[in-house]
Amino acid sequence: MLSAPDKALLEKLFYMNEESATIALRKFRVQKNVKSGKGPLTPAGLLKLVKRFEETGKLEDRARARRPCLKEARAPCIAVEMEAIASEAASGTSSAREDARRLGLPPSSVRNILRRILQLYPYKLQSCHELLPADTAQREAFAMWAFSKMEQDPTCVFNILWTDEAHFSLHGDEQP
Repeated sequence: MLSAPDKALLEKLFYMNEESATIALRKFRVQKNVKSGKGPLTPAGLLKLVKRFEETGKLEDRARARRPCLKEARAPCIAVEMEAIASEAASGTSSAREDARRLGLPPSSVRNILRRILQLYPYKLQSCHELLPADTAQREAFAMWAFSKMEQDPTCVFNILWTDEAHFSLHGDEQP
């Protein structure tokens, strides 16, 4: 694509060289230090540019009829709706499928907007363990064992692999 100053220069060279597209392109390549045969336009393209300039008086390209990209425009709506879904849920989670259903959009579009524009990624929580009153004795035994190990070797806690991939609650609810 040519910039507006380059288009103006081409127009000027065209009119200065007796309306010869070939000579104008040759001089343009020399001024811009472009290899021969590797110009931004063909002579026919330059003639179209000149014709459009004479008709409209502008060097800008015409607006093209294409499907508008609505991802950036839809991103704030999707973010607001995701927050609304999360606030309605008892566990504070949200669903891209539910968001798509509410907004009347394809789920794939919602997922693409969440990932590419909002930088939000899917994360599904799974309940792995529920703390029950019957487990109290085992939990106390484990705690006593851990305390005795720390009394023997204060650095033993550094040998434990800690992770934030599992979430537990007192009632078995999933936590974000």
